[in-house]
Amino acid sequence: MKRRELFRQTLLGAIGSAVTSAFRGAAAEPRHARQFPSDFDASKDLARADWKPVFLDTHQNETLIALSDMILPKTDTPGAKEALVNRFIDRLLAAETRETQQRFLASLAYIDGECMARYRAAFVYLPAESQTEFLKLIAYPHSLVTWGEKLAEFEGPAHFENLKSWISRAYYNSEIGMKELGWSGNVFHDDLEGCPHPPETHK
Repeated sequence: MKRRELFRQTLLGAIGSAVTSAFRGAAAEPRHARQFPSDFDASKDLARADWKPVFLDTHQNETLIALSDMILPKTDTPGAKEALVNRFIDRLLAAETRETQQRFLASLAYIDGECMARYRAAFVYLPAESQTEFLKLIAYPHSLVTWGEKLAEFEGPAHFENLKSWISRAYYNSEIGMKELGWSGNVFHDDLEGCPHPPETHK
C-alpha cells in the first residue's frame, strides 16, 4: 500500500482527534477571536512572494520544508512543499497554546540533535540518502539498528509521529491535498436565500 493511501485512510480519524483536542483546549484556555477583514484570503496571504514565518525561525522553517518534502514528496500530484505546508503550520502554531508550540519545537530540535550526533550535520544539510536513512530509523525503529539504544528508550518514533501528523493534516487540509482526496472545488454558500415572492403568492 502506498504511503499516501495510508495517510488518506487515517486522515478522518486524525482530524477527529485533533478537533476534539482543540475543543478541550479552547475550554481550558479561552482565546479572543482574531478579527480579519471581510476580504481576507488566507491562501493568498500564505502564497505571497515576500512571505516570512511568524512563529518559526529561518532554520526551523527550512527544516520543516525538508521534512515535509521527504514525508509527502511530489509524485504525479504536488507534494507538501508545493502545498506550502510549512507556511500553514507556521500560522497555526502562532495561534497555538505554549504547550503545543513547545512540543512541536522539541520534535524539530530532536531531529537536528540526533542528526548532529550521528552525521555531524543538521538534517537540512544532509545529503538525500542520509535524510532517508535517518527518517527510516525513527519511523521504523524495529527494522533498523538504533546504535545501541534500547527500543523502549528510543524517542525517535514519538517525535516523528508528532511531525508527520502536523504535516499530513496540513497537507490534506490544503487545496492541493483536498483535491487529491476527491474535492471538486465546490464550496458552501455563505447565505441561502429563500423564495423572493411574498408568502401570499404561494399556493
